Amino acid sequence: YRNLENLKDSTVINWLKQQGTYAFDVLQHISGRQELIDKFIGSDINKGFSIYNIKNTVDGQYFYMKALSHEDNPKLYYRATKSSPEILLYDPSLYSNKEEYQVNLYKPDWNGEKVAVSLSKKGEEASEIIVVEVATTKVLPGIVKNCTPSIGKIHWLSDNSGFVYLHVPVIDPNDPDYWLNTRAVVYKIGSDSKKLNDVFSKINNPEVFLNPEDFPYVRNYDPNDGYLFGIIGGVSSFDDMYIKEENTLFSKKSPWRLLCKQADKVKKVRVYNDSLIFISGKNASKFKICKTAIKNPDFDTPEVLVSEKKDQVITDFELTKDGLFFTTVRNGVEARLHHFKDAKEKEIKLPNPSGGILIRSKGPDYSSLRVSCNGYINATTYYNYDFLNNTFSLENFNPKSEFSDFKNFIVEEIEIPSHDGVLVPLSIIRDKNLKKNNANRTLFFGYGSYGAGGNPFYDPNLLSWVSEGGILAIAHVRGGGEKGEAWHKAGYKTTKPNTWKDMIACTEYMIKEGYTSPELTAIWGSSAGGILAGRAMTERPDLYKAVVLTSPALNMLRCEVQPNGQNSIKEFGTVKIKEEFEALLEMDSYHHIKKGEKYPATLVTGGMKDGRVAIWDPAKFVARLQTSNASDHPILFGVNFEDGHAGIGNTPVELFEKYADALSFALWQTGHPDYQPKE
Repeated sequence: YRNLENLKDSTVINWLKQQGTYAFDVLQHISGRQELIDKFIGSDINKGFSIYNIKNTVDGQYFYMKALSHEDNPKLYYRATKSSPEILLYDPSLYSNKEEYQVNLYKPDWNGEKVAVSLSKKGEEASEIIVVEVATTKVLPGIVKNCTPSIGKIHWLSDNSGFVYLHVPVIDPNDPDYWLNTRAVVYKIGSDSKKLNDVFSKINNPEVFLNPEDFPYVRNYDPNDGYLFGIIGGVSSFDDMYIKEENTLFSKKSPWRLLCKQADKVKKVRVYNDSLIFISGKNASKFKICKTAIKNPDFDTPEVLVSEKKDQVITDFELTKDGLFFTTVRNGVEARLHHFKDAKEKEIKLPNPSGGILIRSKGPDYSSLRVSCNGYINATTYYNYDFLNNTFSLENFNPKSEFSDFKNFIVEEIEIPSHDGVLVPLSIIRDKNLKKNNANRTLFFGYGSYGAGGNPFYDPNLLSWVSEGGILAIAHVRGGGEKGEAWHKAGYKTTKPNTWKDMIACTEYMIKEGYTSPELTAIWGSSAGGILAGRAMTERPDLYKAVVLTSPALNMLRCEVQPNGQNSIKEFGTVKIKEEFEALLEMDSYHHIKKGEKYPATLVTGGMKDGRVAIWDPAKFVARLQTSNASDHPILFGVNFEDGHAGIGNTPVELFEKYADALSFALWQTGHPDYQPKE
């Protein structure tokens, strides 16, 4: 099926269109699907509006994205203080009268006087950046093009005269040079954006070792510390990092100096006086927080401030006037907040138990600490923490969401033995009155790549599966970062089989313990999670009744010729090395399809604009599966020609439809009486 890789072939395009037309027609005839969509829309309307991506400046200004319940395209808003009147700062629908753009990222300058706003077309990651003046809400002259802030972000210079962004020479995902030879570029407000002011790249900085696939980031973490950091980014757990005094940024006589290499295992750095505070993974798989001199750093034997924990992973830290605050997580699902000062460490009790927390401060000169808490069955809640009084004050902008369907939901956090005896964390979300009678539909979900933490997330659409009487089982498999870097490396390249074998073990456990049975199980994997779900399906087709794959990576032997494929070599391997070729073959679901095997019902979805997993990857899998499958279960391929990766840039209603497609398909196949096809 290599011919399906040729997306210029009209027969391939016609086949993709026919597959999409057929799949969406079948899905629309599932009873209950439209009711699910209506339910999602109704919940959205009842909320009235939704606020997210809140940012605030050191002097108390607030910026945020907001969408009213009837709006498909959120707008950027501003408040001078939390209690000040709301001001509409920018409406993305005004950007073009030809095509619809939406805000995919924004960044206020350090004083909150200007905001860089990144805009992209539906389904695309390529962006254009404009600058909005806060006092007047006017768009300043100049448009910066060929950006992908979803990867490179936007970092303002300390004097607010401009910002650094990642320039992408080729923005067409179908071009072989897509995302290669990117450059960190400074745009000065009011200057000619076509003249690239290159400050960190392979071309401009011979002192920096950069491969074509690397992303050269420049970060400004604090406008008062005097330093910029150059990071050789990508998909690796750790990066080479360079440092430069900001006042020499444009001087060729002051090159970037190497600060640390990947082997130093530095995860985060912040400047404090003449020192660097950083998270280290060196001889500490669960990480430690260390300190070293900024001029002559020692990453081998630094001063250890917070030692590695036995059963918790250190995930983040922030510096404040009141000391250092840091977060830990146990098994990826039990988060804690801690304080450190004068060699003393103590845990701070959170207002409510939390599966994941995120902390942000205004810097070491301020007492401010902002804490957001979330979990599987609780929406994200924002607090301001007062250290002197040890109190949390609520800082929510959103109306309180009440879902009566969720009031009896509970989360069980357990660990189960995998194929080799290693204990794998498993989150089981269910109704508290559910009985273990092997009669419960169970949807398994997991990811397990790039060392991603797999922290709990609140998703009311996904929780609808539980509202329909089912169980949601989230497996924290190896390849993720739930138990630290060793957990990541235990599902990486040659050890990747642990990722799907852990999922299989979790499924077998749920069946053995009476939660469910093979006729009632479904599995859902997205993007790199397609490796997990695709290989679980092809290795144990008897274990699952339905499979849902969203923008999935299924043809790993061809991974490195895909968009961003060269970068993914760092995580999965290359066919040019024998052992890594064999590892890629083992994790390749397409190559594990067997002729005459009875496979589960399968729904695969993908977008023609996907710049991460090319549509031909799942297409080859579907074509081979449809030909080889000996069962009468449907194999559907929902191709959307306007979509990007995993529904990026979709409107709320479009996302509701995607959830309804996946859930109604799985409910149909597992025999739910309310989700059977109409005549």
